[in-house]
Amino acid sequence: MLQSIGTNHHENQKTEKKSFDDRLSHLEEDVRNLDKSFKDGDKKPEAQPIPPPPSPVVVPPNLEVPEDKPIEKPSATEKQLNTNNRCTWRNSSPVNTTFEIRQLYETLPFDDIKGGAWTQGFDIRYETSQWTSNNKLKIILMPHSHCDPGWIHTFEEYFTQATKHIIDTVLTMLDTNSKYKFVWAEMSFLSLWWDQASSDQRTLLKKLLNNKQLEIVTGGWVMNDEANTHYFAMLDQLIEGHQFIENNLGNISLQSGWANDPFGYSPTMAYLLHGNISLQSGWANDPFGYSPTMAYLLHGIGMQHMAIQRVHYHIKKSLAKEKQLEFMWQQTWDRKNSTGIFTHVLPFYSYDIPHTCGPDPKICCQFDFKRMAGTDVSCPWGINPAQITNGNVRERAETLLDQYRKKSQLYQTNVLFVQLGDDFRYRTMDEARKQFENYDKLFNFMNQQTDWHVDAQFGTLSDYFEKLLHEKPQTQFPSYMGDFFTYADRGDHYWSGYYTSRAFFKRMDRVVESYLRASEILFSMANAKMLEQKTTSKFPTDNLFTMLVKARRNLGVFQHHDGITGTSKDHVVNDYGSKLETAIKSAQNVMEHSAAYLLYQNDYSADNDSLLSNMHLKSFESLPRRKLITLDSQAQTIKVVYIYNPTDQRRIQIVKILVSTHQVFVTSNNQPIDSCQIDPKWSGRKSNMMAKNKFELLILVNIEAYSLKEYTIHLSTTQQSCPLTTIEYMNEKDKPMESSGSFKIEITDKKLIKLSNRFLSASFSKTGGLRSVQHLQHDEKVSVRLNPIRYGTSTNADHNSGAYLFLPDGEAQDIPMGDHDLVRIQRGPLVSRVEILHEMYGLQYKLTNTNGSDDYVIELGATTHLNMNNDIELALRFTTGIKHGDEFFTDLNGFQTIRRKTYSKIPLQGNVYPMPTMAYIEDDHVRFSILSGQPSGVASLKSGVVDVFLDRRLLRDDNRGVAQGVTDNREIVSTFKLLFEPRSTIADRSSLTGYPTLLAHQHSIELLYPMHLLESTSTKIPQHELNLFSKINLFPGDYHLVNLRTLNENRDDAKFSSSKNLALVLRRFAYDCDEPYDNSFHFEQPILEHFFQANQIESIHQTSLSLRHVQNQLAITTKLDVPLAELMTYKIKMK
Repeated sequence: MLQSIGTNHHENQKTEKKSFDDRLSHLEEDVRNLDKSFKDGDKKPEAQPIPPPPSPVVVPPNLEVPEDKPIEKPSATEKQLNTNNRCTWRNSSPVNTTFEIRQLYETLPFDDIKGGAWTQGFDIRYETSQWTSNNKLKIILMPHSHCDPGWIHTFEEYFTQATKHIIDTVLTMLDTNSKYKFVWAEMSFLSLWWDQASSDQRTLLKKLLNNKQLEIVTGGWVMNDEANTHYFAMLDQLIEGHQFIENNLGNISLQSGWANDPFGYSPTMAYLLHGNISLQSGWANDPFGYSPTMAYLLHGIGMQHMAIQRVHYHIKKSLAKEKQLEFMWQQTWDRKNSTGIFTHVLPFYSYDIPHTCGPDPKICCQFDFKRMAGTDVSCPWGINPAQITNGNVRERAETLLDQYRKKSQLYQTNVLFVQLGDDFRYRTMDEARKQFENYDKLFNFMNQQTDWHVDAQFGTLSDYFEKLLHEKPQTQFPSYMGDFFTYADRGDHYWSGYYTSRAFFKRMDRVVESYLRASEILFSMANAKMLEQKTTSKFPTDNLFTMLVKARRNLGVFQHHDGITGTSKDHVVNDYGSKLETAIKSAQNVMEHSAAYLLYQNDYSADNDSLLSNMHLKSFESLPRRKLITLDSQAQTIKVVYIYNPTDQRRIQIVKILVSTHQVFVTSNNQPIDSCQIDPKWSGRKSNMMAKNKFELLILVNIEAYSLKEYTIHLSTTQQSCPLTTIEYMNEKDKPMESSGSFKIEITDKKLIKLSNRFLSASFSKTGGLRSVQHLQHDEKVSVRLNPIRYGTSTNADHNSGAYLFLPDGEAQDIPMGDHDLVRIQRGPLVSRVEILHEMYGLQYKLTNTNGSDDYVIELGATTHLNMNNDIELALRFTTGIKHGDEFFTDLNGFQTIRRKTYSKIPLQGNVYPMPTMAYIEDDHVRFSILSGQPSGVASLKSGVVDVFLDRRLLRDDNRGVAQGVTDNREIVSTFKLLFEPRSTIADRSSLTGYPTLLAHQHSIELLYPMHLLESTSTKIPQHELNLFSKINLFPGDYHLVNLRTLNENRDDAKFSSSKNLALVLRRFAYDCDEPYDNSFHFEQPILEHFFQANQIESIHQTSLSLRHVQNQLAITTKLDVPLAELMTYKIKMK
């Protein structure tokens, strides 16, 4: 998506009436017609640091396969490991870097001094004598086309009407001249093209890849967003893209990562890109900021370099002045100098042609030959390109070379990278010929002028990095640590709005991830069992695997930087929603059949629905809801359910089941479950009316990691039923008008409402507001108030909030309680709640009494449905007594945590950051963490205060290309856990990175990956408990199973067919030590024979993160030693 500031904005309003070509052309021109005040500005992508591949594991030469072993229970000694030894790594410091994000923000004035032709920069001068015959200016021109898998049009619309033609055109053009080059990033589009391509076209594609005229950069399914995405989905879409390459294109050398359009960049993204594989370069020209997590992932998949664009324009200017636009991007936790990825930042305002050849866009636009006279797009500066002829080639070449020379002054070498492309370019042969042939003439002339000392050529991203690093080794470049959020493209236009836009679908993204991951693990184990028993006809492997692939790809498409960001048109958002709905339903189907196959074994039949998910998804307009289980004395007196724990640790938690009667009791393995509770089912999320014949049964379950366990619900006749909750109101008028049935209702006159368990005591005001939390075991009391707040937006033209931008009209305003709002308290033996039912929102605080880790947190649910006819941004403000100054911590992609600082010298909206899963503040006494089940924006504008954004409704466009406001809000329930942890050590005030405790890590995992309830369609109980892996309690406290993913079989007779290969992806947490809690875990590293029986496995290899490159062969007895804070992938081949 090209950030656009259109002077002809009214043209966008006509797009629905025009043909696709006209719409695209007008959009393109709109994007280019920059206003005079900033038409000199520049835009640039930024790269994320990528950690190197993990240290090699020494492997015995032969794979030793011991005999089968029975399921093991953990020994007592496994839990005995000295906490101090585990935490010694925290005493060392990360590797020092030349500069980091804090230094930039501390030193930058954030003024807006105009820089001449380069409005956002400075005047650039050079001496022609600096180049000689032995020291030429080497120019690499990289043609590309930025193709969004959804934005103004849907993914499929873009393919049929544009992208298919682009790929056809480019292949034909490259085949005419071996000097021509091109790069391609999105495997989602290439996959659609491949499916309909002829044999000759496929052969030509492979030929151009092999002779390096065409290069695949990054190779992900999409060019993903880096602010809202979770590392699970980031890596998953990279694996999906690389698996497509592996299965269809062969061992192509993927060398570069390219990100020219994420809206800000994060170190997490940097981590994901780093690795030991022949894909060498990452390209990200359009994400709206950049994360070091992506850089890490790129490094992990084998990338050696990356290029990025959308970095704060003040940071670009500062780096350009110091010639630091190229650097090694390190991870914030790196203590071995092993996570760096070489990163190139594009210096100017945009990635379009007017902003890539040099500092003056009115000159560069004259070399975008699509804009020649007589075409449907022109240059807004009034001078269009001219055909290159013998008569004008000298003057044109001199003019272009002047821009190239000026741009080269911003970098340390005489190798210059220039891009030639834009959104959906090269759709026709006419356009392709104009670009390639005119530049060919210009380059031929330049290269023939011996006194110009220039060598210009077409090239790929890896061609550029190869020439660059041949001239100067990367060890001589500066190093950087940090991220690139929050992005601003001009003035006070900070792109912090998209952290929260379309909040409903951001929440649905996390729901899809939870279903996909849970079904992946179950399917992989069922498929392994099928291979072991060789009962290929019973289990519908290929049908289920096809559903899995569909779910993977639908989730992958949504990671696109106009998908999860919420920055697409309404009908495109609906299309994404439909894809997410399909992904959930597909994953449910896979989960049902896989669990049934594992449980019922010989009695399993693919034709029978032995197990059914208890969650129902009506449409993408709402989140999944529980199905009603009906019990009655005539038809059904018992119901058998299986509860699936898809996480790494045993869970002692409450599971909610919707039943038709409150007269029930529960058993498991024929033993009564005494810990249960009945709550009323309210008719709506903000309703005070009890639903008839519907009740919420709460059961305290105790389920081992990666297990399915039977629970049976019985209609109660003589046996005592589960106890009913008591309901309290502050006023008589708030009581339900209809009968409350068997529930006891009381009116309380207490001035304070209190909820307590063995760890926490929470106090609330009579209006339901949280006032304080006391940690009973440490006698630490924290003053904390929660107030919903709202922002408006400016009424000034071209200065208002929209899908991308957050431009508030001042400080936030509190939302007072109204006359019709009420407070409701529910008290029970397992769970107590305080609920606020407000006209604009609903809040529910929940405190459990389980003797499990849930007792450490307050669970918070916020229900919103913004449907008013005015601009509003809704947030929760937590005001505490914690003295943390102006610094706080947020996570990056759920993978790492970074220290933030609030600056008075930048506007409020520039101090809002992405919060994909958590944020925390701390002083020397207490840490307060907010764990989130969905991504959103977060800020800490004053000491002791944290603002978490919930949703936003905006009536106007913010002039960045989408040409509409955000008015398609749905009802959403945002979920949080509030964690108060007394500090036993002095808070670290210096490190750029932060470390959640293991308690915070585990609660975040449980919030993102809830347990799944499967209803049995019969009363037969085949097994009371099924453990998926060979060993119970397999994972140490600091390990996490990211995914267990069955790989595609590369066969000609079926598009999707499961293979015998599995991808096992593990993560190891870096964490702050908390000895009392940490000692509840063991820390013995897992080995492969704990996952599978030895006779099931043929081979095991440690690979790059996306499996493209094998690093080591492992024995089944090898300990899986994952470095702290990192990820590791293993490829397991089953027999």
